[in-house]
Amino acid sequence: MKNHFFKYFFGVIVITISGLGSFAQGFIMLAGGAAESAGGWSDAPYSWVVQHAHNKRIAVVSYDASATEWIPNYFRSFGAITAKNFIIPNRTSAQQQSLYDSLITYDGVFIKGGDQGKYYTYYQGTKTQEALQYIYNHGGVLSGTSAGTAILSPIVYTAVVTSVDPAAALQNAYSPQITLENDFLETLPGKYIYDTHFAERGRFGRLSSFLASWYKKTREIAMGIGVDDHTALCIDSLGNATVYGTGAVGFYYNKNAIHPYDTTVSMLRSNNMEFTQLIHGCTINLNTGVIGGLNDLIQPKVIEENARLSLYFSGTDYPSDDAYTHFVNLTGAKSDAIVIVTGTDATRANDAKSVLQAKGATDVYIIQAIPAYQNDVTVHESIDKAKKFFVIANDYTTFMNFINGPGNGSFLNIRLRQTGMISFFAGDNARFAGKTVIDKYTGYGYTSYHGTLEFLPGLGLLKTTAIMPNAFISTDTYENTVTGLPYAMISDSLKYGIYITANTYAAYGITNDRKSYFKNISGSSPLIFLQNDGTVSGLASQGPYPASRNIAGFGSMSLKFLGVTDTITVGRNVTVSVNNYDRLKMNIYPNPAKDLFHIQGSGSNYSVEVADMSGRIISSKMFADNTEVSLSLCTEGLYLVNIRDLKSNRFCTSKLCVIR
Repeated sequence: MKNHFFKYFFGVIVITISGLGSFAQGFIMLAGGAAESAGGWSDAPYSWVVQHAHNKRIAVVSYDASATEWIPNYFRSFGAITAKNFIIPNRTSAQQQSLYDSLITYDGVFIKGGDQGKYYTYYQGTKTQEALQYIYNHGGVLSGTSAGTAILSPIVYTAVVTSVDPAAALQNAYSPQITLENDFLETLPGKYIYDTHFAERGRFGRLSSFLASWYKKTREIAMGIGVDDHTALCIDSLGNATVYGTGAVGFYYNKNAIHPYDTTVSMLRSNNMEFTQLIHGCTINLNTGVIGGLNDLIQPKVIEENARLSLYFSGTDYPSDDAYTHFVNLTGAKSDAIVIVTGTDATRANDAKSVLQAKGATDVYIIQAIPAYQNDVTVHESIDKAKKFFVIANDYTTFMNFINGPGNGSFLNIRLRQTGMISFFAGDNARFAGKTVIDKYTGYGYTSYHGTLEFLPGLGLLKTTAIMPNAFISTDTYENTVTGLPYAMISDSLKYGIYITANTYAAYGITNDRKSYFKNISGSSPLIFLQNDGTVSGLASQGPYPASRNIAGFGSMSLKFLGVTDTITVGRNVTVSVNNYDRLKMNIYPNPAKDLFHIQGSGSNYSVEVADMSGRIISSKMFADNTEVSLSLCTEGLYLVNIRDLKSNRFCTSKLCVIR
């Protein structure tokens, strides 16, 4: 299968670099960091280095005087005739002619991890740099791990100021702390930026910011290569690359040559980027973009979001002041009854209630979605009067058990789904609105690394989306959040994925022309959007524990960083009204009606709601068998009457004409 973005990328780059001349290309091994493991993940890529070093002499380069013989001995175990530590701790040492003369007698170089800022500062423009370039140009192998991989990048993130974390890079993609230079080594014939410890440290947002920063500096579109820890990419002299290890290697490229990034704002804001992620055994030709090793074709089961709902999400359990203001004053009416749905500990709910009231909400209630309140009359009344829901601080298992229960939970489930309902899912609970919930991402340690993340059913208000809040918040959850979302999309054949973080406040809604969308409403970080239009895929299978890492491989997804006010369309034909498509038979009369109308059922329990043609709920109630419904709150015009059988969950929607 060919990835078109590679074809496009190299078409552009061939033109760009044609005037630079050609140079002999050697071999490259890029390891993503973390400890090597004799008999484990590192055997294949490190032995590959020895195999492609013609004279089997390996120089192990570091600035650290405490380097041991472990790495040289490791290379010897794969047949290296000589493997020697070269400690080069400063520019004076790096500039020695005798060092150059010695290094060029080696056909393989391995640069250890550490601080690429020191490597760049000590070695750039010295005899050591010349020796590395000589070895590569004469068909040798350049390899490294962690900082040693970063320094091999054609465009080096030098980190001479500091090491930028992903959250900071997303908020300020053009920070002076992002120091990029292309004056170290010439290796691959293209514009590449490497980054390492990729999943472990949640760095895909950081690498994407590097690409944007380089574009602002040079107007060149570069490709990012991100290598996970315990993973390596081996590239031969013809550009054929193979992935080894327990994680993945990601390839990132912005295919929009005219406006790839918005360099006028601080936060990372991009056009559509292409994103490929390859796992152990996968191959890619960097000249053609042809990949191999992914054998499962994944097509989304549902291709659009068409829910007639207004949904709001915050990146953490502490929504921003802007989020509260918007939810109270710019959704529905300020006088709308807001019902806060929370779990056993109501602390966060009480805090939220205070803020909502401070913002002008006049009718706020708290209910606890726990077994003790499954049949509570007051809870039922609160659910019934809600015009807006605010869901916060619920444990997944307790909440879903409640929502799937026979009493108030079932009623809450119905109300959350009612046409036009306005709901805010705060922080962690944002996960619940989607089709799939990524669980055990926090509070359980490094679950993705151990392969013990759980992928569970959500409410399904969104039929083909998974949402990952609290992304890039904590080093303890970087890998869990970053890898969990694409893994869920591949495993459950979903089309859309959303990362939401920090003070970002986002929405799902419907336009007047019946299109559904996601929107970044406010915050200092982008809303990060993934789209799967169908791709070859696979799942990691190399351990390192009994269950392999929760990392997915895929041929291509679309990746976009949405700035404030940006929207992206996810449905193009949202149904405004339906008539009895689920075949629930109900008799509604009279129609037209003036003051009230009657509903005649068939011996079951039902819920009914009256909504205007925009989907806004005017009134709702539950009843058994038959009822009459007041139209006192309705003006003249057309309305939708939505009726659901609470036993079978079947429902019907009919139009009702109100006359005055």
